[in-house]
Amino acid sequence: MKMPDEMCNAMFAKLPLEDKRWLILFADEVKCAREKHPTMGKDIVHAAAIVCEEAGELVRAALQVEYENGRYYDMHAEAIQVGAMALRFCIEGAPELPFPTPPKAKNRVKTPR
Repeated sequence: MKMPDEMCNAMFAKLPLEDKRWLILFADEVKCAREKHPTMGKDIVHAAAIVCEEAGELVRAALQVEYENGRYYDMHAEAIQVGAMALRFCIEGAPELPFPTPPKAKNRVKTPR
C-alpha cells in the first residue's frame, strides 16, 4: 500500500511523541544497516533469517539481563535492531513480489491466547 507524503505526515502527526521517538530510532537503525549492508540477503529466506538472527540476539540479551546481571541498554539496543530489520524486511525483503496491502484493523481476526 503506497501512501502519499501528505497521508504519511498526517498519520505520523497523530502519533504520541513516545511512538514517534521509537519510530525515528528504528528508521535511523535501518539507515545505518543499509550503509553497512546495502542488500538484505540474497533472497527472501535469507532476509527473513536476518530478522530471526536479530531476534535471537534479543533473547540472549534478555536472558543476560534476567539471569546474568546483563545491561538493560544492550537488550534495548537489540530490540531496536529487531524492529529495524523487521521494517527493512517489509520494505526490501521481496522486491520481486507485489507490495502487500495490509488488512484494515477492524477486519483482523483476533486469535485466542
